[in-house]
Amino acid sequence: MEWSQTYPGCTSMVPAARAFVRGMLGDSPRRHDAELVTAELVANSLRHTPSGDSGEVTVTVAVAPGRARIAVRDSGDGTRWQPLSGLPVDEDDHGRGLFIVFAHADKVSHDADADGQTMWAELTWSEQ
Repeated sequence: MEWSQTYPGCTSMVPAARAFVRGMLGDSPRRHDAELVTAELVANSLRHTPSGDSGEVTVTVAVAPGRARIAVRDSGDGTRWQPLSGLPVDEDDHGRGLFIVFAHADKVSHDADADGQTMWAELTWSEQ
């Protein structure tokens, strides 16, 4: 199953996106991780792309037995995204958000096209 919600590009929407994911994952054992990943991906979109300047972001949650995929689509062109190259240090102004995403997700990647970019993360768990 898959659900999407689009939010105005303002930071006050981060808790709403997080609550949306919480609701879609119900009693998943990875719900907390999914909420944290969502908050970081949405915050990054709002801070580093035109979506945060009167734009919007779309959060999509796809859930299947033992897995969830969270995708955040924004109006960025994808040229600034880079995978983590190491641990952030105290002097770094940025980089902790993606570090958190990589630490809590099982798989993370990024797609870009002419209409924008999507950062996504997958989480898995054992079904019992």
